[in-house]
Order: sequence, then structure tokens, then C-alpha cells
Amino acid sequence: MLQIITKIPVFVWPLFAILLLGGLKARKASAVPIAVLLLIPSIFFGWSLFSFFGKYGTNPLAILFWIFCLGLGFLIGFLHMQRLNLQFNRQKKKVEMPGSWIPLTLSMSIFTSKFSIGMMSSMMPHLNGSLLFLGLELFSTIILGIFAGRGINCLMRYRAASVEITE
Repeated sequence: MLQIITKIPVFVWPLFAILLLGGLKARKASAVPIAVLLLIPSIFFGWSLFSFFGKYGTNPLAILFWIFCLGLGFLIGFLHMQRLNLQFNRQKKKVEMPGSWIPLTLSMSIFTSKFSIGMMSSMMPHLNGSLLFLGLELFSTIILGIFAGRGINCLMRYRAASVEITE
């Protein structure tokens, strides 16, 4: 068991801590920099591309599923954010977000999914490219889409609010 823990890449633990602490902080209303709302999906997007295409290459059906799941998640995240009453601070480039458990749930879900894929891939390499891995990858892609939809919605509303103020 100790051997499994020691073989986990060093970057995993700080990533887990950042996602956990960020999710816990999001439970309470706070001002979040617009850049952070876009940075998180960007990191997950790069991670998803590397992980997914590393296992499924250019399989057209797998790519189609990936795009579909990304779009589905984006729609969910975008529509969810549309319902929220957000306030924007132009000087500080921040958005006032209501407290929610959703960021913690999403962060821990995508981390757990990616961590599981990594662990199973190293312990059971014969499962690489399997339907199990594809399901986990697509699940994490939906979550990525939710983060992206949330971030893009905030950015669009932030820009629209700044146009209204200057007019």
C-alpha cells in the first residue's frame, strides 16, 4: 500500500490541496478574480486533452463523445450561472459569487476521476483505452464543460456589465 502512495506524482498533492481549499472557500460568498474563473477550466482543459488523446488518439467516435460531453457540461454550467445574481467589481476585476457547494463537488469529482484513471492506468495498464476509462474520461469532460460554461458566462456578464457602466 505504501508503494502505491509513494508512486503518486508529487504535483498531485498540491493540486488536491488547491482544489480542496478553493472548493471549501467557495462555500461562502466571496469576490473571485475573473482570471481565476477562466484559469481553472483552462488547466482542466489541458489536462483533459493530454489524458484523453493520450489514450484514445484520433478515434473519431471517442472524439465525438468527448465533444458532446464538453458541450453538455458547458450548457449545464452556463445555464446554472445565468440563474445567479452576480455583482462585478470593475476596479478589482472580480465577480461577487454567492456561496455554494457546487465548486467543491465539481473539483473533487474531476480530481477523483482523473486520479482514478491515473492509478488504474499504472496498476492495470491493460485497461488503457477501455470503456471504463472512456466513461471516467467523459465524466470528467462533462465537469470540465461545467467549469468552462460557468467561467464563460461570468466573463460575458462581466463584459456586458462594463459596457452598461461606460454607456
